[in-house]
Amino acid sequence: MHPQPSLPPPSFPDKRRPPRPGGSSIRPRRLDSNQEGYLTSLLLICLHSPQPGPWSRRAVTSHTRMRRGTGMLEAAVAAEGLVLLQDSASCEGRTLLKSFVAAAALRGESVHVLSFDVPGEEFKAGFSTEVTSRILFHDAFQDPLGWAGEDDSLATGDFSASKLAACLTPVMQGPTTVVLDSLSWLLLHLPFPSVCQALQQLPRRANMAGQRITRLVVLLHGDLHQPGQLKSLHALAHVLVVVEPVLETVLGGDGAPRTAVVLHRKTGGKVVWKKEYLTVLPDFVLKPLGEPSWDAIPKEEGSEDAKVSAKADSTASLTFNLSLSEAERQAKESMLLPYHFSEEKKSSLLQTPTGMGKIYYEPDASDDLDEEDPDDDLDI
Repeated sequence: MHPQPSLPPPSFPDKRRPPRPGGSSIRPRRLDSNQEGYLTSLLLICLHSPQPGPWSRRAVTSHTRMRRGTGMLEAAVAAEGLVLLQDSASCEGRTLLKSFVAAAALRGESVHVLSFDVPGEEFKAGFSTEVTSRILFHDAFQDPLGWAGEDDSLATGDFSASKLAACLTPVMQGPTTVVLDSLSWLLLHLPFPSVCQALQQLPRRANMAGQRITRLVVLLHGDLHQPGQLKSLHALAHVLVVVEPVLETVLGGDGAPRTAVVLHRKTGGKVVWKKEYLTVLPDFVLKPLGEPSWDAIPKEEGSEDAKVSAKADSTASLTFNLSLSEAERQAKESMLLPYHFSEEKKSSLLQTPTGMGKIYYEPDASDDLDEEDPDDDLDI
């Protein structure tokens, strides 16, 4: 993508020429080199600007909200696009997923839940009547492989963009949030490329049918998949939220506090991330608890801080002592290493002799010395 030029806007002189007799008063003006360069740069920017997608309008709104001072986690709840919530066995993320569902329902959107991990009664437990009235549950837990052949159940083989659009669009009413609980079941039973294609093409299929899917909220159990698959899914997501257990005491939380690493991919390609503490209240209302301190943030592998910390603590777990005391360090510095001359020995070896040196040469019997100059005949 071409960078935006930092050229000053062209200044056109405000002069009017008198109209020519019998002609028009509008006359084309020839632009100078600066004005032509400025207009050419604007044309290139317009040609190479990314085209807006089906989720770009709300994404711009959420970014504007973030710039006004709202936390990234609160902006992620209202952001459009593919929202990926990643949890692990040490920190569950279904409670956070339910907070996204409650927020979408309270905004007046219809919520379609595709459940593969838990039954519908367990998923709806804890929601208010207002939220439950806007949730349309598609049960894929009772018969995930389609062996029973029930028409109202959702099977694993139905997870494609065309089949999901045909199932969801007839019952959609206005802006819709599609929730997938969870993506891990599908990744363990379907080819990975087909799952990624379904996630990418589902909003477009819904738009072709005259409906609008504002966001697709997906729960993913990160410790069940390979790192390569996780990186590919992270690249597809517009918003990534990774929940982790807390590493320090957090005050002000009514529920169990946890850490959320929020990554927001903007429309222009810029990626911003932030780490925040959060808790989910009993009515599934998300409550941010601020940012962790610097000491509680684990350092990334390969960073400069991690290298310094590893270098400082490299002898902490050893059963023997490798460090030196102050007396041992002074004794080490005062020891003279072999083949290192002292200053006195250097001066004695390098001192200049008082008399002039002479070279005495005694020729051997085998030496053929010619006293005549062999180059005497040369005219030099």
